[in-house]
Amino acid sequence: MRIHHLHIEAIGPFPGRHDIDFDTLSAGGLFLLEGPTGAGKSTLIDAITYGLYGTLGKALDSRLPSAHAPLADPVIEVVFSTNAGIYKTRRTPPWDRPKKRGDGFTPQNATAKLWRLSSVEDTIGEPVAGSAQEVGAEMQRILGLTRDQFMQTVVLPQGRFSTFLRAKPDERAAVLRDVFGTAIYQAVQDQLAEMARTARRDITVAQGEVSSALRSFAGLLADDDPAVRELWEAGSALDSDEMTRLADNVQAGLGRQCAEADGVLTVKHAEEVAARAVLETRKELHRALLRRSSLMAENAGLLQEGEGIAMDRDRLAGAQRAATVAGALRSHAAATSGMERASQAVTTACSEVRLSVDDDLAEVSDIPTLRATIDHVTGERGGLMELVRLEAELPARALELGSDEARLGLSRAALEEKRAQLGSRPAVRDGLTNALEDLRYTATPVAVAHQVMEQRRAIRDAAHRASALAKQLAEALASLTRAGDVARTATEQESVIRLRWINSTAGSLAADLEDGCPCPVCGGTEHPSPAPELPGHASLEDADAATKRRQQAVSALQEADRAHVRLAGDLTAQQEAARHTGLRDADTALAVAEADVCTAQETVRLITMAEKAVVEFDAGTDTIRAGVAAAETSTATTAERLRGERQRLHADEGRCRLAATDCGSVAVRVELLDARLARARQLVGTRQEHHDAEYRLTDASATLDEALRDATFSDADAARAAQMGTLESAELHQRLRRYDADLARVSNGLAEEAVASLTGDEVADVPAAAAAHDACQHALMAASAAGATAAAALEQCDRARRVLVKVLARHQRLAEDAAPVVRMGELANAGEGNVKSTTLSTFVLLRRFEDVVAAANDRLTVMSDGRFALLRIDEREGRARRAGLGLTVRDHHTETNRDPHTLSGGETFYVSLCLALGLADVVTSEAGGISLDTLFIDEGFGSLDSETLDGVLGELAHLQAGGRAVGIVSHVAELKARIPERVEITRRADGGSTLVVRA
Repeated sequence: MRIHHLHIEAIGPFPGRHDIDFDTLSAGGLFLLEGPTGAGKSTLIDAITYGLYGTLGKALDSRLPSAHAPLADPVIEVVFSTNAGIYKTRRTPPWDRPKKRGDGFTPQNATAKLWRLSSVEDTIGEPVAGSAQEVGAEMQRILGLTRDQFMQTVVLPQGRFSTFLRAKPDERAAVLRDVFGTAIYQAVQDQLAEMARTARRDITVAQGEVSSALRSFAGLLADDDPAVRELWEAGSALDSDEMTRLADNVQAGLGRQCAEADGVLTVKHAEEVAARAVLETRKELHRALLRRSSLMAENAGLLQEGEGIAMDRDRLAGAQRAATVAGALRSHAAATSGMERASQAVTTACSEVRLSVDDDLAEVSDIPTLRATIDHVTGERGGLMELVRLEAELPARALELGSDEARLGLSRAALEEKRAQLGSRPAVRDGLTNALEDLRYTATPVAVAHQVMEQRRAIRDAAHRASALAKQLAEALASLTRAGDVARTATEQESVIRLRWINSTAGSLAADLEDGCPCPVCGGTEHPSPAPELPGHASLEDADAATKRRQQAVSALQEADRAHVRLAGDLTAQQEAARHTGLRDADTALAVAEADVCTAQETVRLITMAEKAVVEFDAGTDTIRAGVAAAETSTATTAERLRGERQRLHADEGRCRLAATDCGSVAVRVELLDARLARARQLVGTRQEHHDAEYRLTDASATLDEALRDATFSDADAARAAQMGTLESAELHQRLRRYDADLARVSNGLAEEAVASLTGDEVADVPAAAAAHDACQHALMAASAAGATAAAALEQCDRARRVLVKVLARHQRLAEDAAPVVRMGELANAGEGNVKSTTLSTFVLLRRFEDVVAAANDRLTVMSDGRFALLRIDEREGRARRAGLGLTVRDHHTETNRDPHTLSGGETFYVSLCLALGLADVVTSEAGGISLDTLFIDEGFGSLDSETLDGVLGELAHLQAGGRAVGIVSHVAELKARIPERVEITRRADGGSTLVVRA
């Protein structure tokens, strides 16, 4: 990564606009950022860091906006390039802008934009992201380094220069993995670990399936079956072949039992079939005897009923002949009745017409003349129908027209009211805007209130912690006192017991003497007067136990003392953090600050509501103004329309008066025509019906005479007497048909071979045959149950055996497949078999790290005049999980290895510098890594003597050949004479700073 250009406005001590072209400045490889202490040298590096990452850390971002230009927007623009291309980022940090009216500040949020440039000179570019969140995500992808890693590899600020040198192996691995792009190896390592875990889990599941299948198979056998014990022994050893053999043997034994049960079942089934045949024969004989007796009795009854049946047949034949003339009789009666009704209707209609104004129609008997009259009246009525509808609408039209004219008057009055309302609104708006300005003038910034509240909350929290620590300190003091008492007691007891052991040593030795065995003191085999054991005897074990108790008590005392000292220090720190404020005072101050925040937030809410009210009021004014214009247009249009409606109403009233003649209205005239038309139609209808009735009566009389002759009836009365009702005829017909069917059924039944062959003296013993069949059937059911039980046991055994064989095969297959997967997972994750105890990702980083150390040592040999060299060590540092990424410094003056923390300030500076340059060398030479073409060093050169400084600057000057540049931030006067390209920063009279680029 290379920094090409920096542009700042109102940043830190720089109130003005400044541009730095790093391409020109770094043409010689080295450039200097120099100026007095506190003038703003580090601010330029902070601006680059903020421009790339959008933060310096939450507590440091607030120092970026310039206090010397409170009204100017702080702006940072950085043009940079990586392997992904050339980009420009523009950011404004959050700041509090002074209010334009009144006192106080208005918080301004941070902003960010990102462009992709075609070249460094491109001033427009292609927009990539337009919000802080989007820019942050894109920058992480483009840069490939986090802010902390950037501060370790590209920008080496004051106080953090040696971070990478002294970093823990895990932290160092994270930086190396990102800059070298070796995350793929970590992904492979994680994938192999996951595959190994999955393989082990699958094997465990398969073993559980084997145990479950074996348990199911063994559960089918009796508990005392020897095969059960053999199966579990084979299962414990996971012996697939043995378990399969045992399962096959069990299944073969059950197969033999099933075959024996099938043979018994076949015999019992044959016996049951024979007994069932005997039973069915005797049942059939019994049914035939009962049927013969029933049919003979039924036949005697039918013969007695025969005479009445013959008479019913004659009655049914006469009713059938009468049915052929029934239609003619009904038609003749209907025609006679119709003729009488038609004559009466003609008489009644003529009488009614003679009593009306249309009495002339009653004297007309000719139907064509009446139809001509109907046509004339219908034509006259049709010509008046349009005027009837028009006449009916006239009152409603007049009423509606009057209402419209009245509404027009109301609309004109409302228009005048809106005009007056529109004229009064400017004064109301002035009142709203004045109230809004008053709120803005009295408002307190929420950010300021929040800052005060957070400060007081931190004090309150520290006071709470101090209160809790005071209680813990008291408890720790009591524990310390108790531990001291226990330690003193244990020491005294140890002294007493050890003294008793020393005094009783002779007695203890004498107790172990045996005749003929040499004494451990003098070597004699005779023991004439052994020393007696003294009272209060103590053994060596008792003395050692007392020593152990004393050591434990002393350790407990030391631990209690350390805990007391630690708590005392923590209490002092928390009291200082609470500014020695009491808990109650801290709670009260926090409550006041929280109330101030609520007040500030409420004021902001009121300002928002007031601004919204002004906007809504202006929108209402625009709405009223638009309404007035629309009302004026609508009123003029409506007035013109109503004048035309009034003229059309007068013309339609004249047409209706002319058409009404002397009837008063067109509707009355139409009603008179409708009455004449109805009477004419009534006369036509009645006379036409009378003519039709005469014709029907003549035709019906001729048809009846012909039907009587065909049915051989003498007259109509004889035919009527022979008629029979439909229900009666159907019942009689059904009775005759049922008698014929019963007679045929009985005759056929008596003629059947099974009945005709019987004499009535036969005997069928059904109960005896049924008892014999029941006995055979019970025996068959028992044999069938035994066979079903044996078959079910065989089927369950076969199913359980197949499941067992299947899970055994699956377990064996999984075990074979899992072996290489587990092996690779263990090797990649420093598990069993990895003699180096190094993971795959760390192993890859080791090779890169060795290259970095070698590149660093090339420069370190020159800068340290051959004294120091960096060494990679395999031992873990502290609790670090990664072996091999540790660092130590070899001091050739003493030929000893030194921890990097033991180096002096100047030694730490140039050793860290060599390590950073070595990292940049290796990363730049890597394809696919992150290019580190620009390096900033913030201070540290003041700790070097002249000779070491010559070596350091000489090595830095060699970087130009590789296309890289190093910016040195320093106020050391000697560097000015050595480095001509520089940025000179000077203070102004008002306390601010300005800069000049000299390249």
